[in-house]
Amino acid sequence: MDAMIKQTISGYTSVFGTFNVTDDNLKKEIEGFTNDINALGESCSDVMDFMTKFPASGLQEKYSGLMAKASAPPPPAEGEAEEQAQTSKGELPTVEAFLSQYKTSYDAVKDAGYRKRAEKAYENIFDVQNRTDDLLEMNIILEKEKMLWKIVSEDFLDIYQPILDATDPLNLGIVKQFENLIKICEESTCDEELTYKTDIAIHINQKYSYKFLARSIASIMLANAIVGYIACKKKFRLWFEPKTDLLGVITQRDAAKRAYEYLKNNFGWDFDYIVNDEWMKLWLLIPIGVDVMWRIKKISDPQNIDALRELLFDEILSDRPIEDILLTEQKMVYFYLLVEREDEVNAQYEAEAKKLNVDYIYFKYQEKLKAAAGDKEIKMPEKPDKKKSLFGFMNKK
Repeated sequence: MDAMIKQTISGYTSVFGTFNVTDDNLKKEIEGFTNDINALGESCSDVMDFMTKFPASGLQEKYSGLMAKASAPPPPAEGEAEEQAQTSKGELPTVEAFLSQYKTSYDAVKDAGYRKRAEKAYENIFDVQNRTDDLLEMNIILEKEKMLWKIVSEDFLDIYQPILDATDPLNLGIVKQFENLIKICEESTCDEELTYKTDIAIHINQKYSYKFLARSIASIMLANAIVGYIACKKKFRLWFEPKTDLLGVITQRDAAKRAYEYLKNNFGWDFDYIVNDEWMKLWLLIPIGVDVMWRIKKISDPQNIDALRELLFDEILSDRPIEDILLTEQKMVYFYLLVEREDEVNAQYEAEAKKLNVDYIYFKYQEKLKAAAGDKEIKMPEKPDKKKSLFGFMNKK
């Protein structure tokens, strides 16, 4: 299961540990919910997939119901039952006493340190005791202002908003999804409406994400083709197997030409279009994430854009004979990724990323989890494996 999904699920399941649940049936219900949400997590590819499917799965309603049951005051002890029975004949609990049942769950939310919206939702509930001392009026206020519902919706926003803030703003495939989910949470007035709208959002988000993903794939395909052509030229110039390697240069040149023409003719994505689109341009520069969310990325030298342009138009798409190309030196140098100083460079990038991310709630919470983990085996999201980059073959040996 994805590590970020595990953390998100833990946010839902760990809160039950703060309640004094003595009812065996309720314990079984909580255990069943835990099993179901873990099964959903196992079926999802990433945290975005999980957060769109969770409300539509019916588990959101189950979570809300279990929270209400778990946070309810425990049944009176045997010695207190008679006293409470006598009291109930002529006296109802005060508004303050009734609202105090939410104190335990409020403390759990507050202890997390980042669920500020949910904290405020609970505090608004507690503030009702300052507005009325009548139980009937209290219930009217809670219902009319949907305060109990806001415990759920604001808690979702506490999850969605930090992820959105920590995401690369150029990555509209994620940004648009979470903006849509946040809008649904803000506009929904009940569980049923939230579930219905989220179910629709799943399909809309997936459709948009696939279309947006195609843009980065297009840049990757073009960069792969051109850099593959560079590699074939280098291999030929070593003169180990000149006939075979010359055929490789010719073949790769043709493949790169076909790849570019395919993008241009079918999508209208010529080189200038790609370079002027900041997201597509980024993927020409071999991005490697240096934080969990890939908000900060290490890229190759920006001069490589000019080198790719020269190779594409002066060599790959030109009518120049191959012998002329191989006997002519390129004007622009293509810079590969560093290997010998890779650890040193990565450390510098990671230190800078930490500075840039220091004020974001998501990354603050990450650091809090790391500190809480200590020697315990709490698995955090791992940084991307540089050796498994889509452009791993481009590392200069």
